[in-house]
Amino acid sequence: MSQLPVPVNPDDQGRGPLVMGLTWTFAGVAIIAGVLRFYVRTKLAIGLALDDWLMFAAIACNIVSQSFVTIAYHYGLGKHDASLRPDQVINVLKWMWLANTPGLIVSILARISIAVLLVRLFGGVHKWLKWFVIVVTGLCTILTVIILPCTYLQSTPVSGNWDPFTPAEHWNPKIYISLAYFCQALWTFTDLTFVLFPILVIWRLHMALRQRLGLVLLMSVSLFTMVLSILKTVGLKHIADQQADPTATDVLYGASLEILWSCLEQAFVIIMGCVPPLRSVVKLQLVRSISDSLASIIRRKKASKSSVDSPKYVSRAEQYENLEMSHGRRGRIDENDGLPYMGPRHAGSQQNLVGKDNMHFTPVPHVRSKQTWMDVDV
Repeated sequence: MSQLPVPVNPDDQGRGPLVMGLTWTFAGVAIIAGVLRFYVRTKLAIGLALDDWLMFAAIACNIVSQSFVTIAYHYGLGKHDASLRPDQVINVLKWMWLANTPGLIVSILARISIAVLLVRLFGGVHKWLKWFVIVVTGLCTILTVIILPCTYLQSTPVSGNWDPFTPAEHWNPKIYISLAYFCQALWTFTDLTFVLFPILVIWRLHMALRQRLGLVLLMSVSLFTMVLSILKTVGLKHIADQQADPTATDVLYGASLEILWSCLEQAFVIIMGCVPPLRSVVKLQLVRSISDSLASIIRRKKASKSSVDSPKYVSRAEQYENLEMSHGRRGRIDENDGLPYMGPRHAGSQQNLVGKDNMHFTPVPHVRSKQTWMDVDV
């Protein structure tokens, strides 16, 4: 890389626009999901808990990481190596390297937030799931804490990590790559089990099949994060192979895909971590009002269409226009009411209607349904 030729096609942006478009789109969705999460929690007077603040910190770090990637794009991220000047190569590597630190913090903070939520939802009854989540999350945290300083200490001076033209002493690249492999594999395992085990618990709950299927589908969307984690692991292998091959070309161009998978994974782990708490959005008064209004409009349209299609029933329906009877007629049904006449042989059936103030209401006992997982505020 010390003998880079004059840029061949400097105007070719390569994958840069694709990386920027996708990563900022999903970063924006992650920010919106986080804002809605905080709004729902505060509006419903549930209060912000530890998992909410952890997710807030993850969103802040994601914005920092995405900003560093944007600076790298400004210097030529996504271009073919032959289209970059030496100073552009240094700056692209530098900002990609710096974006790695907040990116790692995003991944671990968001997963810790999800773990806290799972423990609160299922840990009280299923102790095995509680301790599994705690142990696995603890291992992920420890490994991430080890990797963070190694990101910079593997080269002396530190600038040697991103400046290939500066003489520097480097660790064996297999050390850092092995740590990154292990950490990414553990994150992938975490993404899978944090979906699979809650699904097994939900499926055994005593609730309607429709509700169980809905919850299973809700939890299963987190598998998108696992898929991106796998793609990120594959990208690490590709980078490791290129580092071991001194004749490799287009190294930075290939690394742009790793940046893409990494940024998307960060956004998706935030989005998926905010999905379960957002289930409570249906409890908001505004959402209920909109839902009731739409349902009322649909009912009126159906009723209007039914009356047009069946005109022979209009005259009969006119007899029931005034369903609220006057005070003097409550509880009375005779031939003057415009309704089918009930003679003396039906007098006994009318006695149940008449009581104090000419009206008797038979109380209907209220049966409280058994609380299910759906009733728990998350």
